[in-house]
Amino acid sequence: MNSSTSNSRSEWKVIASVLVVLLLGEAGLYFTEDRLSHDMQHLREIPAILNGFRQGTSPGILFLGNSLTHRGVFPDIVKAAWSNANVPDAKIGLVYPDDTILTDWLYVYRRFVQSSNTKPQLLIICFADKHLEDSPVHSIERLGGEFAGFAYASEAFSHDVLTLSDRVRYVLGATSRLWANRERIQKRVLSLIPGYQDLAPIINDVFRTTKQSEAHGNKPTYNQLARFIDIVTGDGIKVVFVATPLPERYALADELYRTISQGGAAIVDLQGIERTGTGDFLDGYHLAPEAAERFSKALGNALVDNNYAHAALWGSGNQGLRTESSGPPVFESSALAR
Repeated sequence: MNSSTSNSRSEWKVIASVLVVLLLGEAGLYFTEDRLSHDMQHLREIPAILNGFRQGTSPGILFLGNSLTHRGVFPDIVKAAWSNANVPDAKIGLVYPDDTILTDWLYVYRRFVQSSNTKPQLLIICFADKHLEDSPVHSIERLGGEFAGFAYASEAFSHDVLTLSDRVRYVLGATSRLWANRERIQKRVLSLIPGYQDLAPIINDVFRTTKQSEAHGNKPTYNQLARFIDIVTGDGIKVVFVATPLPERYALADELYRTISQGGAAIVDLQGIERTGTGDFLDGYHLAPEAAERFSKALGNALVDNNYAHAALWGSGNQGLRTESSGPPVFESSALAR
């Protein structure tokens, strides 16, 4: 046996060993990835959350967002704000994959809501700062593996994943659980560093903001937002975008108002919280529990006072709407003030 044949067999043994390890890793992760993070558990729960809208005859409200929604929206307090409004009850469901933006929400809607034929009367997007602007895909691996998958690869390649290298990453994410979860695996290691879990969302938000500014020369565009609204309203679902408080107030661009108005949706600005210190925010980003209670109460009041939301849930005839000249119906609440 010559040396080249021996070397070839050795190489194949190495390749085979690597493949076996990868396959075992894939199999192991398939059965244990729920333990990787609370976010993975939540993704598995989405079908059950949506199935709740099929029960009974009460109107349904689906919140779709990220950890700002998870930490900031308390459904029971939202409903409690309706106690004196003489309106029927409504079902509320929350879907909030961590560290996501509009691109992710579009495909979460496509993959989970639209494909299940679940039709809540109202879809509420809680956003902050630049979440609704056109921007590069934040995590192509997660887009391919968790949100869009092979089912929506054609749409993603047409609109959002445009380069060959990104498409390869997308396909790897859709094919391999190890690849799709590599960021989470890295975070599990990094989480051993004290304070990392609190700092990570802030780092991600700053990095995303920098990429958006570089991509658009500081002038935001909202083409993807228009596409998102068109998809959702085409299913007969009303959409309300809610500006969520951050430690520093952020501007809402006129073009954002126009895009939402022209799409037949509405925007509610609930940044009006009186801040007396850092205690209103857990980590400089997410609302602390007491502030989240005030935000949820203001949000519940806004749904009653805003004609667009009120009509979607309970029919028309409500008063108290303030109309901004620069955009669609807006309700700005001072209910968050102490």
